[in-house]
Amino acid sequence: MASNLRQKFIHHIDKANEVFAWQVLDSLTTEEATEAADIIVRSVKGFAPVKPKLLVDNRFMIRNGRAIVFSPEVNDIWEDAQRTVFPLVSKVAVLCSGAIMKMQMDRISRNSEIAQVSQSFWNDDDSVMLREAFEFLGIAANDIVKPR
Repeated sequence: MASNLRQKFIHHIDKANEVFAWQVLDSLTTEEATEAADIIVRSVKGFAPVKPKLLVDNRFMIRNGRAIVFSPEVNDIWEDAQRTVFPLVSKVAVLCSGAIMKMQMDRISRNSEIAQVSQSFWNDDDSVMLREAFEFLGIAANDIVKPR
């Protein structure tokens, strides 16, 4: 993994709870998004024959008090990755850094045709957002996704 990506993209496999989680900590270039998407696809396929749950943590994508949104090119990469993993996952929970990002994630979900298993979460109260996402996935906690 490229050193820049390591600072922007953290991931964790939880075989016991059948969850693949990742955090995006900053905006990604198209090259970084491609590498991250490859990691996601490989990791999800590694759960086979189990259909894992995905926990996507974008809460830290904020700069100067504003939510960072993905470029259209990065959105395309995420949509392609989601289309690839859709048949392989049971649920997807996306934690957002703000209302605008939630709208963007909802649009990506619709465009990649995974809206029926995907839900985006945003709440000013971090603990409420985490509780709702964990309940949606049927888990109590996660090793990398913690309250801020």
